[in-house]
Amino acid sequence: MLSDLDETLFHQFPQPFAVVATSDHRFFDRYWFCGADPRSGLAFFAGFGRYPNMATRDGFLCVLDGHTQHNVRVATQREAATGFLAGSAGPLTVEVHAPYRRIALSLDTPRLRARLEFRTDRPPHLERHHVELGDARILQDQQRYVQVGSWDGWIELGAGRHRVEDWWGDRDHAWGVRVDVGGLEPPEMSRRTRSFTVWCSFTAGARHGMFQLREYADGRPRYVDGALYHDGAVARVRDIEYDVSFAPGTRVYRRARLWVHLESGDTAEIIAEPLTARAWAGRGGGYSRGFDDGRGFGARRGEVVEYDCYDLTDPAEVRSGGAVVPAGHREQLARLTVDGEPGIGHLPIMDRSGLLPG
Repeated sequence: MLSDLDETLFHQFPQPFAVVATSDHRFFDRYWFCGADPRSGLAFFAGFGRYPNMATRDGFLCVLDGHTQHNVRVATQREAATGFLAGSAGPLTVEVHAPYRRIALSLDTPRLRARLEFRTDRPPHLERHHVELGDARILQDQQRYVQVGSWDGWIELGAGRHRVEDWWGDRDHAWGVRVDVGGLEPPEMSRRTRSFTVWCSFTAGARHGMFQLREYADGRPRYVDGALYHDGAVARVRDIEYDVSFAPGTRVYRRARLWVHLESGDTAEIIAEPLTARAWAGRGGGYSRGFDDGRGFGARRGEVVEYDCYDLTDPAEVRSGGAVVPAGHREQLARLTVDGEPGIGHLPIMDRSGLLPG
């Protein structure tokens, strides 16, 4: 049970590093990535997670090509003999070559292959600790940091190879307890309070930033977090206002105008429109209990490699093999301006609150 990390003087509680500080089966530790070609609109979303109390790992790579979303989901129950800065689940591997600077992602399956590397010299933003309760029950208790950067490498879809050269990208690393992990509880136990969420990471010239807003339908206090970075200066976010228009009959936005109020007293205005032809459907990556067995992330399901393809032609529906499938959350990359300066960002806007008209 001892590891090399146990030789350090950074223990957090009286157990070896291999033991996490809670026995909650929902404890997770996950990398998340996305990247986009600003010219073609081709994009990918990927993730890799470890669930120590379930002794499982899983991950995904989804490629968004026009109105089509290609999905590969993988899972394993075997502990890999890799170091602390590398991990794998079947054909998916993530390697940290330089912490907070260079991370490699690879996938090798018959229908989808990739070799990708994320590079950045921009600092990570550590979000405020996020706790969400459902009555007296913990639904979420997690921490996360976020970074923007760029991607290089390649993606193969069938016989076609796409070169990835200086694509815009972001990544996050989150850990803690969250809903829909481990597959041991009925869905009604993991229902969160209805909410409206704005989550953004962006780069615009010499500026970059990460910020988020969550408003709850039950009237609990709003969650606001973020910071804008420019020439070494950091300005924390104090509040966020928004004006969002959605595509008719959907909750997928077509234009967003955001006013990000900073603790310095300044306000940044962000105007955004979707970059890709369609919004990513989170269920393709395993969210919303999206694995074929319907048990979600972290469940004990043996060695699994799943592939499916979503037709996103209709912005209001997601189809697979002609049948409508529940999309889960929808996420969008965006072409945006920050105080008039053009840029690109990852800007999901998710309305499950019933608070907004339309």
